[in-house]
Amino acid sequence: MTDLPVSDKLEGYPHPQDRNELIGHDAAEKRFLENYLSGRFHHAWLITGAKGVGKASFAYRAAKFLLSQQGGEGGGGLFGPPDSLDVPEGDPALALIRAGSHPGLAVLRRQYDVKSKKFFSVIRVDDVRALNQFFQLTASEGSWRIVIVDPVDEMNQNAANAILKILEEPPKKTLFLLLSHTPAGLLPTIRSRCRQLALRPLGDEDMRRFLAPYSETISHDQLEMLLTLAEGSPGMALRLLEAGGLEIFADILDIFRNYPVLNAEKLHALADKSGLKDGEAGYRMICELYPWWLTRLVRAASSNFSDSNLVPGEADIMKKMISRQAPADWVEIWETGNELIKRADVINLDRKQVVLNLFLNVERMGR
Repeated sequence: MTDLPVSDKLEGYPHPQDRNELIGHDAAEKRFLENYLSGRFHHAWLITGAKGVGKASFAYRAAKFLLSQQGGEGGGGLFGPPDSLDVPEGDPALALIRAGSHPGLAVLRRQYDVKSKKFFSVIRVDDVRALNQFFQLTASEGSWRIVIVDPVDEMNQNAANAILKILEEPPKKTLFLLLSHTPAGLLPTIRSRCRQLALRPLGDEDMRRFLAPYSETISHDQLEMLLTLAEGSPGMALRLLEAGGLEIFADILDIFRNYPVLNAEKLHALADKSGLKDGEAGYRMICELYPWWLTRLVRAASSNFSDSNLVPGEADIMKKMISRQAPADWVEIWETGNELIKRADVINLDRKQVVLNLFLNVERMGR
């Protein structure tokens, strides 16, 4: 592995390439394995689902299987066809993949720009062209070459066109695993070249099982809130824990509790923290939770607040807000907020002021 940061690593938690177990996606795994064993294995898979639902973990699990001694046997093996993507711990492919050095695996993701000390905003065409060297390597007899794109949504137009050309004439014994949070936004021609595999949100039982190693220090009420906010996404749950998301969400509710009057003390405290030198993670979580909660507000209003998946007191706050503005107005605020967040990243706006503006835009609508 390179010493540079990677865009798909959540600080303090295992990278998807390091995970052995995949929880809650047995049906998807079965479908993938059945296609592999059928003798008509598709060369490109579009793995879809909400952000953090487990797409990368699934892709690395599939790669470990196909690059292992078991997967390389073409479905036969000493004991007959495999019934899962499990790989014995001693398999040599595991150590190489965990180290990020397996010659049969290439991963496309946003790269780190050493000059700006930030990640590029997109996967660039040069990143795709770098695959040419990977394809020129001669694979071992009968072995796979696997390309994971995480996520394909972040490719710019040129990169998307470049990957499309490869998908149209794929190299032999090469498998593409394209991960997508929003497949509807991809080029139709990319979608048509892939077999789609949708990963569904996890149920509460599977979420509790996944979170067991990470939730020992939080209370029962906090765990219940975490399950509610994560909406079946293990990755979202970990991001909430890592960035103090539960506290930030509680602050957001407090800020709006007496809408149309905002809690100015809470708002300024939240903005002040996001502007600190070590406030980047909290700021990113605010920028994720703010538009997400407005979407949640509109969705709850459309079901007449009958959705039971709300935290205590949340419905009362939402009802106040919806009573003053129609759902379409909140969609407009959502769009304005998203545009501000994107612009802030491009021109490096002051984080504290961005947070203040996000909420003050809501206050101005309520006047």
